[in-house]
Amino acid sequence: MDFEEREKQRRRQLIKVIIAEVGMAISVLAIVVVATLAAMGFFVTSSGKIEQSGLVQIHSMPNGATVEIDGSTVFSRTNLSRSLTPGEHSIKLSRDGYDSWQRTIKMSSGMLLRLYYPRLFLLNRKPEVALHLEKSLEFYLPSNDQTYILYAAADSAVWNVINIRDDEPKVTQLDLSTILPGVTEGKFLGKVESLKWNNNSDSVLAKIAYEDQAEWILINLKDTKQSLNLTRTFGLEFTQVEMIDDGAAQLFALENQHLRRINTGDQSISRVLLHNVLSFANSKTNVIYVMSQVTEEETEKVVGVYRDGEKGGTTLVKASNNAVVTVALTRYYDEDYLAYAINNELSVYYGALPTYREDAQNTDFSSLKTLMDKVKLQTAPTQFSLSPEGEYIIASRGRQFTVVDLEMGELIEYEAMASDLAWLDEAMLTAVVDDALWVWDFDDGNRREMVRYVADTDDTDDENIVEHEAITTISRTKLANYPAVISDNNKWMYYLTETKTGLALTRERIRD
Repeated sequence: MDFEEREKQRRRQLIKVIIAEVGMAISVLAIVVVATLAAMGFFVTSSGKIEQSGLVQIHSMPNGATVEIDGSTVFSRTNLSRSLTPGEHSIKLSRDGYDSWQRTIKMSSGMLLRLYYPRLFLLNRKPEVALHLEKSLEFYLPSNDQTYILYAAADSAVWNVINIRDDEPKVTQLDLSTILPGVTEGKFLGKVESLKWNNNSDSVLAKIAYEDQAEWILINLKDTKQSLNLTRTFGLEFTQVEMIDDGAAQLFALENQHLRRINTGDQSISRVLLHNVLSFANSKTNVIYVMSQVTEEETEKVVGVYRDGEKGGTTLVKASNNAVVTVALTRYYDEDYLAYAINNELSVYYGALPTYREDAQNTDFSSLKTLMDKVKLQTAPTQFSLSPEGEYIIASRGRQFTVVDLEMGELIEYEAMASDLAWLDEAMLTAVVDDALWVWDFDDGNRREMVRYVADTDDTDDENIVEHEAITTISRTKLANYPAVISDNNKWMYYLTETKTGLALTRERIRD
């Protein structure tokens, strides 16, 4: 073989090697791209299209629950994450010795859905009386963080704080005879019209009515001598007071339609921040308000927002003077969410609240994004309320509830079991209806009857309890119409029952 032939052979071999290496590189790159896309949830449909899965994160209380997705059991138990194709999927959670939880979800391409709230309750629960209370109460209110219960007997100036943080409840008595108005010879003759815990669970804001007058008092539960009567301190009649910070060191107050800010530390009150305010809601120092505005042609209502420290408010929308207008403001995952209803039309926006400008006509609203715009509801709500973590906004009128799920951006309307409801935890509601204690998810799913009163049974147990797998049946001890609460260690559910000697704080262990 001559030299030229050998050179041609080497070139051919070199070309083959190069082609093979390029092919291998392309194959490796393709594998990496496919693996990366698969890891990101992309897949090829039966029609040949490329779509992206969504990701669902499923937690439960307690964890370790078996998960079924679309009827198939998942190998891992909660808490877990799973990729799901776009569309509807059924989720079911179960655990030995507990009841089950289920919901149908709708996934979208690239969606992250956090199901952090499912709660399973222990079966065959055994109720026990934790404390004996008085025969009738002036009020009964669990704290926001589920660590305390505040109550007082009717006509009593002594308030009681029950610590339910630990397994054994402890009671602290507070003599408020020198703080509450309307106390005569040790008896409280007034009425507690409203009561709110601060987030630190060391103070409550109370509105006390007595002899056609109302006084607002910030009661320090750790040191009652540090309590502050807002009405007497400032000599003003407040119609609405809301806490700004967790410790209630700062307050927003409405007097004679003037919005002001109160510093409880140095007992000072600000100038008038806004005039002609009919009502407001706040999230920390941000405020959404309903204002009455008089023009040359008519009187109208204005919905606006105010950021603390600015010169004035920013108008969002106007409505007729006879319109029913309600507002709400919350913060969820570092975003501000504002909601307002004008009659039966609901709008929800999120993002940074607009900044006040002197020329209101040129105000930039680009910082707000639309979640819902003028959605027609079945009825005009008369009030808004928020879940403990601010994830759900509820617009209600009587038993008609409209829930805005900020995580999903969805709206759910339903007729609740009762109009007098309470939050059992951050996502569950509870009420006593027809001698039974019920709990259910914010969206009206997973309704569960927990305790049932039966007028006459053959029960011979000393505590008059008949144990069923999922429902506790009690006789000769009726349920009292007060909110149930789950302790912050998630072991106990507390509720009130009526006994022959008075009310009793009863509890059931709901998890191992």
